[in-house]
Amino acid sequence: MKIQHEVEATYALADDTVVPDLLLLDGVQEVRQQPAFSLTAAYFDTADLALLRSGVSLRRRTGGVADGWHLKVPAGGGRDEFHRPLGRSTATPPKPLRDLVAGWVRGEPLVHVATVHTDRTPSLLLGADGLVLAELTDDRVTGSTPEGETVAWREWELELVDGTADLFDSADQVFAAAGVHRAEVSRKVARTLGDRVPPAPRLWMPAADEPVSRLVHARLVEQVDVLGRRDVDARRGTDEGVHKMRVACRRLRALLGSFRPVLDREQTDPVRDELRWLAGVLGQARDAAAIHGRLRDLLADEPRDLVHGPVLGRLRSVYEGRGKDEVLAALGSQRYFDLRDRLDQLAADPPWTERAEASARDVAPKVLHKEFKRFRRRADAAAADEPEPALHEARKAAKRLRYAAETVEPVAGKKARRLDRAAHHVTSHLGELQDTTVSRSELLAVAQVASEAGEPTFAYGRLHALDEARASTLIAAFRVRATVARLKARTRKARKALRRT
Repeated sequence: MKIQHEVEATYALADDTVVPDLLLLDGVQEVRQQPAFSLTAAYFDTADLALLRSGVSLRRRTGGVADGWHLKVPAGGGRDEFHRPLGRSTATPPKPLRDLVAGWVRGEPLVHVATVHTDRTPSLLLGADGLVLAELTDDRVTGSTPEGETVAWREWELELVDGTADLFDSADQVFAAAGVHRAEVSRKVARTLGDRVPPAPRLWMPAADEPVSRLVHARLVEQVDVLGRRDVDARRGTDEGVHKMRVACRRLRALLGSFRPVLDREQTDPVRDELRWLAGVLGQARDAAAIHGRLRDLLADEPRDLVHGPVLGRLRSVYEGRGKDEVLAALGSQRYFDLRDRLDQLAADPPWTERAEASARDVAPKVLHKEFKRFRRRADAAAADEPEPALHEARKAAKRLRYAAETVEPVAGKKARRLDRAAHHVTSHLGELQDTTVSRSELLAVAQVASEAGEPTFAYGRLHALDEARASTLIAAFRVRATVARLKARTRKARKALRRT
């Protein structure tokens, strides 16, 4: 499957607007007009437009140089575009693309919802040494629905090729002088369907003296959206996608836990339980990839004459792809679809308690204090208990504190960011310690399998000793009192910032 990332801006203009001198754009030294051509795209979605409501589009396009099925998913500052060949069917998207959108579609049929015809005149914008910075297309568009409704307009699309986002700022200024501005609706299919595509939920910018519900709601909507976007990467089996989706689960669980006083627990606690289940499934695949990478790195640093037997091959056979089938099974289950439905409902209409009307200034400092105390209790326990298991619990508490700091950052500003960074330093340090704990346990199991296969096991013992030594170093370097004091100071300053804002 071909994948590319696109970053573009759409501009609305009158039918008789003249294209300004494009050499006025910063860095553009040559404009090379390309032959005009026509495109026709048929868009598919559920009856209630689940894809479009999430910023996703699925189309079958003919004409130009990119004939085929295209799936566009929001990613970063732009969109990831997945391509598949046209094939024979004109009414059924290819299965690989249907699989990628399953988290949004959730079993509903995909139907034809709109057709967009575009007469396109492209121009390449070149910089120094003939480098193509961007492509500007002058599009005359006609959109139609299966019911026979049509709408026509003209627009420009400026898409980066090898240029930087600064080009958009320059284009905004040059085009504004010609009376052209960014389009309110950037997607052609959304403009075709008009008010059938509901607007994104309006979220108020949270402030300290306003209800804490605004702060929590903004974070909730953000992380539900992140989980949906990472679903696609997890389905593709990318290690980063699985990891990021697991992190989104953790952030949502932490949010619903830290801000329990403002949310109806009868509705949110079951969702937290299901998020724990999903994070656990994702964690099996993520941990296997992390362990595999760690052991490969350790092995690469070993003298070759000390690595006996097919160690790399054995590690590959044990860890490569482990947990991925379970992830796909979970993401295709009704249990997962039900969870996504409940998360969408939470984001659309959170079950607030009366406490949600209290100001962020009143509620958020108490949340930070509560999460810091949780960390302090567990860190203190680590000083008097088995260090590795206790420090793992302290690490989880530090993550909760960090996620709480992320949530209040829109109100507390740089003080919350500093708390976030301090907590992240703790979780990174203790995270490596946890990696050594897991890898040592895994090495014993892998060595047993290798031994039963008649393979040398000396290298596994070497790696185990290296990780054991690294664990001792990490434990010795973790100063409980100093760490608690540092996070206490950062938490106190973030709380003060919330009260003073």
